[in-house]
This record gives sequence, C-alpha cells and structure tokens, in this order.
Amino acid sequence: MLRACREVLQPGGRMAGYTIHTPSGTGTDEGIRASDLGPSEVFSPLTPEEQMMRAGFEVLETRDVTPTFAATCEAILRARRDLEVELRREEGDEVYDEEMRKKELMLEGIAQGLLRRSLTVAANLADA
Repeated sequence: MLRACREVLQPGGRMAGYTIHTPSGTGTDEGIRASDLGPSEVFSPLTPEEQMMRAGFEVLETRDVTPTFAATCEAILRARRDLEVELRREEGDEVYDEEMRKKELMLEGIAQGLLRRSLTVAANLADA
C-alpha cells in the first residue's frame, strides 16, 4: 500500500499517517499477543519508519502518540457505555459487545506495552 501511495504522490510530496504497531524488538510470542489485543496485522519485524523507507519515502518525523491513543480508546468506551441503550438498539447486541471488547483489549495491549501508535511524516523521494 505504501508503494501505491508513493506512486500517486508528486516527487518531493509529503504524506502523513497514523500507525498502530508493536514496539521495536517485539518477539514473536509478544507479537502474537499484540495481534490478539489490537489489529490482526499489527506485528511486523519492521518499524513503521523502516516500512516507509523500503517503500521509497524519506521519514521526516515520527511522533509517539500512544498516550493520546489510550485516552481516545477510554473516551470511546465511556461514550459507548453512556449511549449503551441507543447503540444496542441501532447496532444490535452482538456488534455492541464486540466493539466494546475490541476497545477493552486495545487498552489492555497499550497498558502492557504491546501496542503503540505513531504519527509518521514522510516525503516521496522519487525524482525529487
């Protein structure tokens, strides 16, 4: 996907994106656990910066936004609890329960240090 983004971005153009990922140096067992707690494809032997560089980008900045990520997950959980009756009516019990479970697991992964979120800004090096 990153290579496709680079192809449509003008030379020297910039791209920014948020990534949920495991910390650098995460072992296989921890990576499997992180995949259970967060997005299924969260574990990679490459950091988000390394993935960007392999796709032909120059990484300009990376910012750890994990504390904000955790606060957002907590706020979503609070809001969903406050709106439980309405959400169960609109989404159905199964979807409501699954969404709550996913956010709770994500918070667990953040607390255990297995999930991080970063903002990465990069430039397209192609013919720049």
